Amino acid sequence: MIETLDWPELSGDPEKFLQALDGREAELQQELYKVRQVARQVRQLLKVKDTLTSWHESGIPEQRQAENQASRPEDSAAAGTQPPTRKVRIMTLLSQDPQRQWKVSDVATALDEVPKIKSVRVAMDELAKAGSIAKLPNAFYKFANSQPA
Repeated sequence: MIETLDWPELSGDPEKFLQALDGREAELQQELYKVRQVARQVRQLLKVKDTLTSWHESGIPEQRQAENQASRPEDSAAAGTQPPTRKVRIMTLLSQDPQRQWKVSDVATALDEVPKIKSVRVAMDELAKAGSIAKLPNAFYKFANSQPA
């Protein structure tokens, strides 16, 4: 459309061309929206295809088990040998220096769980809601004193 514009006529009546250009822009935006939607679906299709290929090659992964739920009786017998939960590890860490104020990133680093920092944040927020730790201004946390000051 731009290539076929009559430039002398455009300069003589720009409003006429502006309406036509605005209309064409709206059409192109609608077409671009459709292309984006199809591209998004194709990306999802490719992801599913990759997952299915992986499952075909190495089998379907086992179902995840809840952190403190044993699926079989022999698992519950070995439950005493399981590592402590994230919340217990957080409480242990914060109780070592009850006056220290911690950022979530500091706790995640100390627990060697930096890739799971969001899970650490959720666990700390849950502990704060339960009153086990205190959430301070500016997203700091500290061990909650069990005895009133």
